[in-house]
Amino acid sequence: MSTIDLSLMLSGVDRRAARRTDSPLRMVLVEGEALSLPLSRMTVRVLSGTAWITQAGTDTLAQAGASYDLSGAADPAVISAIGLLPLCFEMR
Repeated sequence: MSTIDLSLMLSGVDRRAARRTDSPLRMVLVEGEALSLPLSRMTVRVLSGTAWITQAGTDTLAQAGASYDLSGAADPAVISAIGLLPLCFEMR
């Protein structure tokens, strides 16, 4: 399984422009993919599929319609897809 670090992907994004629209960042992961989320306060909302979210030694399964608040803990959160359906989620 490979893990992508989202903070590296966002390093070139103009955050002032992102704040103006206040649009969520939407992503899709398939089984076997994982994404390391940046250390910040944000909410992840699952749009479809099932997410496995790990942060600070705690594992959470979230299905479509569920939201998960990241705590901004010292450990980054990792999100991955579980099952055959792609995981579609958004972050604010």
